[in-house]
Amino acid sequence: MENFNTDVYTETEFVKSLPRHAYTDDNIFKKERHTLFRYLPVMASPSCLLQEKGNYSVTDIASESIIVVRDKEGVINAMANTCRHRGKRLLEKTCDLEPQQRGLNSVVCPYHAWRYDLDGKLIVARGDQSNHSFRHLCLRKLQVQESAGLVFYHGRNKEYLQLQKLDAVLGVLKLEEAKIRERKTYTVKANWKLWVENFLECWHCAPNHPELSEVKGFINQFENGRDDLYLEDDFNWRSQAYTKGWVPPQDRDFEMDEDLFNFNVSMPLGGGRKTASKIGERMGATLGGADGLEGGAIFGGIGPFLFYMAYVDYVVLFCIRPQSTMQTEVELIWLTSKDFQAPVEELTWLWNTTIQQDITLVEETQQGVNSLYYTPGPFQADEYRTQAFTAWWQQWKQRNDQERVKK
Repeated sequence: MENFNTDVYTETEFVKSLPRHAYTDDNIFKKERHTLFRYLPVMASPSCLLQEKGNYSVTDIASESIIVVRDKEGVINAMANTCRHRGKRLLEKTCDLEPQQRGLNSVVCPYHAWRYDLDGKLIVARGDQSNHSFRHLCLRKLQVQESAGLVFYHGRNKEYLQLQKLDAVLGVLKLEEAKIRERKTYTVKANWKLWVENFLECWHCAPNHPELSEVKGFINQFENGRDDLYLEDDFNWRSQAYTKGWVPPQDRDFEMDEDLFNFNVSMPLGGGRKTASKIGERMGATLGGADGLEGGAIFGGIGPFLFYMAYVDYVVLFCIRPQSTMQTEVELIWLTSKDFQAPVEELTWLWNTTIQQDITLVEETQQGVNSLYYTPGPFQADEYRTQAFTAWWQQWKQRNDQERVKK
């Protein structure tokens, strides 16, 4: 790689990463909790877990816990997992692979047995059944949006149009008919933004992810300056997809507004690989009607809390759950067809390996950022999505600071 000509470029001319306090300041995390975490969409559950009345899921992010449940009318509701009596958590966090055999008929607080309907209405306040003044004490509700077989909740009284676009990308996979084959939660001792920044760029992949680089040929093609080989693989893969009657979704490379960002890109795996497995062979049946996805992948995200990788026979969801200023939970959910037969270890091999490598990188980056000697460094061209994300975050912070001044 060519060195920068320091006679031409000065340090101030480069777009840089965020300052230290963005990753270390508890007050900034508190602002994020009251705005980003509260109002932006969070993927609560794949729809396949909420097929029957009474099926539910519980998601924790920062200090908030949210229940999503399908009620007796078939409507999915999202509610704060906090009793209106004394604040006790109502239900434990869930990590189910299958819909519950026995769904909820109601939500009962374990503390004093207040009982709520599945739409959040208070049914019984134990000992005060005749006190109708309690009846307004319903569980706090949030908005629900369902798209491409995924259920989201958020705190805005509107629908996010960018969530609707997800169906054009993943809808053909029919994830609502899929099965959760495995899910794992990884604890990362780092600020959530460092994790997102790392995940949005693959410039670090060749030196740090040998398994991923082997499976996805374009990584080493770009590393070795062989863009021509990538273009050839891309042309061949897309031509094959068209002959199978499947058109890859239109690439959208980091569209953003003041609320959200989203992106999706399609790419060939190369090397004759059919899917992202250790030997390159398919491990199961096609998801939905996307047989043309064989030999390729779709990478995308609805920012900043959900990213996904889709292959012909499985999808991995990467769910980002900030917990504190310097602790983040990352949950991976592997979705397959219902008759998927390969061992779980084969299915999870690639991304379980890659995520653990990323954890080391991100945690050590957090340690470096904590240093008094840290100063924001310049982005390279291959880090353009990371740069776009930090610009999006800075715009949020600027708006937030301006609103505080007005108050």
